[in-house]
Amino acid sequence: MEIKTKNIIDFFEREFSSKNREYEWDSNGIQLLVHDKKISKIVFALDPTDDSIDYAIKMGCELLVTHHPFFFRPIKHIDFSTVIGNKIVKCIRNELNLLSYHTVLDRADYSLNDFIADKLGAEVISGFTDFRQESYYKFVVYVPKGYETKIIDAIDVAGGGKIGNYSKCTFYAEGTGTFLPGENTNPFLGKVGELEEVNEYKLETIVKGKYLQKLINNVLSVHPYEEVAYDVYKLEMGEEYSLGRICRFKSEITLDEFFNMLSEKLNIENIRYNYMFGNKKFDKFAIVTGSGASLWKDCIKHGVTVLLTGDMKYHDALDASEHGVTIVDIGHFESEMLFMKHIADIIASRFSIETLYYENKCKIKNWRRNNAR
Repeated sequence: MEIKTKNIIDFFEREFSSKNREYEWDSNGIQLLVHDKKISKIVFALDPTDDSIDYAIKMGCELLVTHHPFFFRPIKHIDFSTVIGNKIVKCIRNELNLLSYHTVLDRADYSLNDFIADKLGAEVISGFTDFRQESYYKFVVYVPKGYETKIIDAIDVAGGGKIGNYSKCTFYAEGTGTFLPGENTNPFLGKVGELEEVNEYKLETIVKGKYLQKLINNVLSVHPYEEVAYDVYKLEMGEEYSLGRICRFKSEITLDEFFNMLSEKLNIENIRYNYMFGNKKFDKFAIVTGSGASLWKDCIKHGVTVLLTGDMKYHDALDASEHGVTIVDIGHFESEMLFMKHIADIIASRFSIETLYYENKCKIKNWRRNNAR
């Protein structure tokens, strides 16, 4: 199978997550699309920095996929003498496509937070904050008897008709359809100018919003009629998703034990925290990878006293400590970069394509006086 950038886009936006899950201020998906030719090699990185772009070009990659977006804000002009302008022209000249998936991965069914929980051997027991619903739709189509199996297969391939672990879930009822072919028509059944009655099925199913357009396209491509009658209804139901996770260990541990676990299992060198509540033990904690320290108030709602995240600011640290919440800051980069390696492995397996991981050079490091000579 020939793999193109559009196949990778479909994977991220319809299979692994959904474009609908991005925040309004965010930029997910295509950042630069120079071409859509065959892809032989993809590099994954946390950020679309100059060095990651250079590495992708050096390794002969046609696609660079990052977590943080290339365009966070709209740009009014492109000046090739600037850093961002130089990166744009470099990608274009070397025919390097660039995709970024940020908050759609943070709010995916299996997100960065789920991955960290698995690495730590903790059970995910619920979402953490900003709960939303993935929309579901009822799709109804009218098809002549004898073609229902083709339509059901088309629905299934598009991702529709799934309820739990069951697939091809549809309902159809028999009836009579009527139509009068007008001038300049090429009817599948009947004759121009003559009223036709057809033994038809009214076939219906449900589909997630992210699969709806693909389902419609699939059905139209196999339906025998020149003009297809179908209806779409938004349902008052949906699949819940959220930002962050509440997790639980099998037994209680101390913060020191937690720090050692983070260091060993996530290969973390520097851990910052705001408050050590004596020798008190805990088994429940929250995870928000990246910059989530400001969400410490949600810990109180869930009865959680430990928040694992990055980018802790002074006032968040102070306010949280006064409310008995320990913020454990393992770094923005450190909390997210492992997941990009995981995604690279998934893409390699899913598409049988070579993937590489690049670790961005720009990382925040700690300096200590006793390190000086």
